[in-house]
Amino acid sequence: MTPDGRRRFDGPRIVLSVLVTAGLGVAGAAAFLHSYPRANDVGPTAAALGDAFAWILGACVGLLLGSAATTLFVRGGSSFFAGIFAGIAGFLVGVVPYLVLSVPTDVGLSDALGFAVIAFPPAFVFVAAGA
Repeated sequence: MTPDGRRRFDGPRIVLSVLVTAGLGVAGAAAFLHSYPRANDVGPTAAALGDAFAWILGACVGLLLGSAATTLFVRGGSSFFAGIFAGIAGFLVGVVPYLVLSVPTDVGLSDALGFAVIAFPPAFVFVAAGA
């Protein structure tokens, strides 16, 4: 506590929460992409869109769980803003590098980063819901 009665910022717990949230986002994206039933896809475009939807949904669910856990784990400062920060930082620290490193060889870096920009708004909605 500070002398004026406010709680201090809980830095080590925030850092740990960011790493856990990043891991959950990557694990969710990989799990949903792995478990997506491709037998229902009619062609290559439907398969690509299905994979993209499964990847985004998995990453968003992982980030939601991580930001929700952050709000329960952090003891100092605003729990809501800690959850938002952990979710956004987890997206930038874990999900974006995973996306860039796991793209096929025929996809360029700019396309991968463009997909990350497309995935950010739904991820932010899920992070806000978790926080």
